[in-house]
Amino acid sequence: MAFDFDKLFGAALDAGLLAAQPGGQAAEDWMRESARANAGTLRAIAEGVATKQISKETGAMLLDESGRALESEAAVVAATAQAAVDAFLGSLFDGLKSALRLAL
Repeated sequence: MAFDFDKLFGAALDAGLLAAQPGGQAAEDWMRESARANAGTLRAIAEGVATKQISKETGAMLLDESGRALESEAAVVAATAQAAVDAFLGSLFDGLKSALRLAL
């Protein structure tokens, strides 16, 4: 099944930025920078699962680990950054679960 990672990622980033708005520009900038810094890894995992180079189970584990890493980064930032990460990951993972039929 073909999926558009850029579209899923963009929607997830929008969700994260919306959640970051109460924290001001710094929170939005942090969310944007963190998402972009992790985009390559997240794309590689998603594409690996999509092309069956990575099993669904391994893909789910790797996405979960990436999510935990982002959450760890957010722990040192304001609570609004955590909300932004939660919204970003929730939106992205929901899209990837649907597109790739992963159990996340």
